[in-house]
Amino acid sequence: MSETPSQADGNASAQEKVTVLGSNPPPPPREPLSKLQSLSMKIAIGAAIFCPVWFVIAAIGVKYKFWSIGTGLLKMSFQWGPVLLLIGIVIGVVALIIQLLKAPRRGAILVVIALLVPVFMLGHLKGIGEQVTGLPPIHDVQTDWERPIQFPQALLDERAENGWNPVVDEPVVSERAAGRWPNSVGKKVSELQAEAYGEYNLKPQLFDVSPEVAIEAVVEVAGKSGWEVQSIDNATGLIHATFTSPWYGFVDDIVIRVEKQGDVGSRINARSVSRVGLSDMGANASRLKRFVDDLNLKMKSAA
Repeated sequence: MSETPSQADGNASAQEKVTVLGSNPPPPPREPLSKLQSLSMKIAIGAAIFCPVWFVIAAIGVKYKFWSIGTGLLKMSFQWGPVLLLIGIVIGVVALIIQLLKAPRRGAILVVIALLVPVFMLGHLKGIGEQVTGLPPIHDVQTDWERPIQFPQALLDERAENGWNPVVDEPVVSERAAGRWPNSVGKKVSELQAEAYGEYNLKPQLFDVSPEVAIEAVVEVAGKSGWEVQSIDNATGLIHATFTSPWYGFVDDIVIRVEKQGDVGSRINARSVSRVGLSDMGANASRLKRFVDDLNLKMKSAA
């Protein structure tokens, strides 16, 4: 069957539209960035990378004892850190202005991303500072201040030998807190704990199990909480554990006291004390709250 004239014209047009691979002309080359644009962009990106690396170095140095907590946390993080971040922000702003002054402006997006790094980090650092000021300058929290838990003598000796925070029956806020917390100096730690963490309901825990069973439950909960159990004294009912923070490597001592309550019951109290620092930023109170909650959940599931 022969093609009609209209069909022949359509087939010819279709053949003409066939594109041979590689026959199209290449796109025009992109206008390169000027030397000033390229250099400013690289410096801004380098500053954005260096800022978080600085804080990581400060934390690792404290954790592995390359320098003291005063150097790593106070100086490098909270004194020099904000200055470093402000410098990073200034570098980013200048680089962004340079990118926008002249075409092409391809580097502007990368510079904006680089600028956001120190901006967000400075905001986060400011938030931490406000949080520290808003919380009481305490680092010693327990569930029973009427009958304070006594730490094992070996632990007290170790703390004294290393110059760590002392553990006493009725601690008060020291003069060291006068700079940031002038109204808290001389106040009892127990009172500040009640004011700041009253909703945590930290109090003695009573269970209808023997002290032996209670000690086993405490050790299990401590292990699941990421604590390292250092010693268990079945005679006194004292369990010593430690928790090490992942970043700066701060170590807190936790001592749990298990006592007989009535004929078959147990009374459990816990005390968590930081080895260094004035304020724990609520870490010890939060730790004991989680411990009490997990211990109650453990006892209910075992009943």
